Amino acid sequence: MHVLVRRRWSAAAIIAAAAVMAVVAGCGSDPVTGPAPSAVPADLLMSPGELPAGFTPAQLSVADLVAGNRGPIESARSAVVTPPECRPTADADLNPQLTAANSAVLAARSDGGSLVELVSTARRDIDADIRSTTGRCAITTTVIGSGNLRGARIVTRYTAVPTPDSGERGSSVQESTAMRSMVTTTLTDGAVSTQIGFAGYAIVTRPGAAAVTVQLTVGGEATPATKPATGATQPMTDAEFAAAFGDAISAATR
Repeated sequence: MHVLVRRRWSAAAIIAAAAVMAVVAGCGSDPVTGPAPSAVPADLLMSPGELPAGFTPAQLSVADLVAGNRGPIESARSAVVTPPECRPTADADLNPQLTAANSAVLAARSDGGSLVELVSTARRDIDADIRSTTGRCAITTTVIGSGNLRGARIVTRYTAVPTPDSGERGSSVQESTAMRSMVTTTLTDGAVSTQIGFAGYAIVTRPGAAAVTVQLTVGGEATPATKPATGATQPMTDAEFAAAFGDAISAATR
C-alpha cells in the first residue's frame, strides 16, 4: 500500500508531509523579478479552503505520521508478496527521512474517509511506485507473516487515475503518478473487509528552488470484516481525486 498512514491490511491510506524549499540566488538573477522567495514547508501545502468538498482539517504532525507508518512497514517486511517483484519499497525508504524540519503535513476528514497531504524536500522514489502498481503488479496478493493479522490474505487491485492536466505546471512537474486501489482483506476465519483509496505522488520544482515531493492520499472507510463481504464505498470519484491532486501540485509550485 503505497498510502502510508494505514494498516496495510485495511488499505487505510495514508501518509502525508510538506517541504522546505531552498532558494538558489544566482548572480545573474533577474533584477526585477529576482529568484523565487524562500518558503517554509507549511507554505507549500494546500490551504484549508482548498480541501475537497466535505473535508475539514484534522490534527496530524509529521512525527505522528512517521510513527504511525513504522508498524505497517515493519509488518510488511515479513509478508509474502505475489508477484515477488511487486513488493512496495517507496514508503519504507521515505519514512525514515521525514522530519519536522524538512516536511509538513495537512490532514483532513470527511464522513466517508481521510486525507493526508505531504510536502517534503526528501525525495520519494516514484519510479518504484510505478513499478509496484502497474503491469504485472496491477493486481498483487500479500500474505501477512506476523502480528495479530498473521495469515491474512490481502488482494490489491490498482487502477491508474489520470494525472492532472499539467497546463502551466508542465515544466514544474518532473514526474508523477496517481492510482486508485481496491483492497480486499480475507482473515484466517474467512471474514472479508474491503476498502478503496487513492494515492498521488509527484516531484515538482519552483524557479530557483529545490525539488520537493508532493503526496496526496485519500482513504475510504474499511468495511467491517463479514461473511459474506460487503462492498466498500469510494471516498470520492476519480475526477475529484485528480482535481485535488492538481490543487496540491499547484500549491507547491505557486
